Amino acid sequence: MLSLCGLALLHVIVGVRSNPFQWALAAPQEEKLTFSITNQSSDICDAGSRQWTGTVSVTEEKSMFFWYFESRNQPEDAPVILWMSGGPGATGELGLFKDIGPCSVNKDGNSTSRNKYSWTDHANVLFIDQPIGVGFSKVKSRDNMAKNIHEAAQELEKFLSVFVSEVFPELTSKPWHFAGESFGGHYVTYYLHHLLNEKPHESPLLNVSSAIIVDGYIDGTRQSAGYYDFFCQDWREDGSEPLMSTRECEETASHVPECERLGELCRQTLDVEVCRLAATRCEWTVGKHFLDNVKPGGWNPYDSRKKCIEPPICSDLHGGATLQFLNRPWVQERLGFSDVAFELIDFDLNRQWDTEGSIYLPTTKQLTWLLDETDIHVLFINGNNDIIITPGQMRLLDEQPWSRQAWYRAQRYSNWYVEDGELSSSPDSKKARQGGTWKGDERLALFTVDEAGHTCPFDQSEAVGAVVRNWIRLDSVEGQPRRTGTKVCNEL
Repeated sequence: MLSLCGLALLHVIVGVRSNPFQWALAAPQEEKLTFSITNQSSDICDAGSRQWTGTVSVTEEKSMFFWYFESRNQPEDAPVILWMSGGPGATGELGLFKDIGPCSVNKDGNSTSRNKYSWTDHANVLFIDQPIGVGFSKVKSRDNMAKNIHEAAQELEKFLSVFVSEVFPELTSKPWHFAGESFGGHYVTYYLHHLLNEKPHESPLLNVSSAIIVDGYIDGTRQSAGYYDFFCQDWREDGSEPLMSTRECEETASHVPECERLGELCRQTLDVEVCRLAATRCEWTVGKHFLDNVKPGGWNPYDSRKKCIEPPICSDLHGGATLQFLNRPWVQERLGFSDVAFELIDFDLNRQWDTEGSIYLPTTKQLTWLLDETDIHVLFINGNNDIIITPGQMRLLDEQPWSRQAWYRAQRYSNWYVEDGELSSSPDSKKARQGGTWKGDERLALFTVDEAGHTCPFDQSEAVGAVVRNWIRLDSVEGQPRRTGTKVCNEL
């Protein structure tokens, strides 16, 4: 699916959140699950806060790797963000070093530098390599790797059960935010639906406050329909001219109705082959003129500002200094490994999941459930230069069925601004700059980000960091704190 469907590799008032959805974690009773943990120093990641790496055994044959960072500011009061990179097959280290983490790898591939606008500035952040078999997460036989997202969800459930009950039990009382990028949109929506429907009455409880979806893949057909908007419409309402010829735009537009019909059939049946056909047909009809030019020197599907180097990724996202660093013997030794042929993206798993086919099933049903059946708040963040996701995401959220769909669709996009790492609804000073546009409220919000592609937290770290800071600390645009902390109940 490293085609173009996931990563495919890969107000501003956010008001009061009450009663985060509480998930009872099953105690790991069937088998004794073990874990390892190592306190890491700043020479492996110049984080500016305490950090730990380790593994949690989810079965006798499988263990999941984690890298956990405390917040740089008041970690005891900060919430927890669980970060999941996309793919399927992308590692947590991709998000850590190339997106939201506290450090990035220097050009020498042997050292790191501090990331000023990391999400660890205002949250405790947990990175994981999943599904197990990806990155530093171990499986005795790759034949036993998760075959689909449901099996991966079961792995995550076991991991979290051990992580919050035995490794860091103090985290059970904190608000949790599940965050994912690209195919991580599937992970966040599907995993939360799975976890919150698996509600055994054991403790401890995990308080899930929100979902944060960054350039997230939810529905491939709506994603493809958005190609017409990107290339042929002034979808940003900034006076932009079409990026294709009149003939190409007319031909592209002629395929949108069939794409929407096939997409609706997919959403109704949730049949793997129906949805595979719908996603593929939409991609190569609505997307034909675009995809024909995804080639060296042509369109970069993940960032319209840049030329494609080599399809399908079109950049060195999965290589470069970061890959070199994580394959250094001294780095692997610190992390508790040796001679691991580490890859930032597991292309074999990506192909296996593509063949199995459930990646083509949209998670719109799960998104509706989160919005209507839980108290979980949902934030979408999208780079305006992300061809494959952003216009389609705007279509999707306008058409997403839930109890307040009509209200959300009727809202207009407003500008938002950032100044010194803080979010604002208006340019209060000469230092403030426009970050993008947004609409919604504390229940469901979409923020678009100017001058940013598929990895918008990397492209605009200050702006995206300001959005996330505002979202998780429950401040209004004016900076007035609405509420801190979350009451933990003893039973559901």
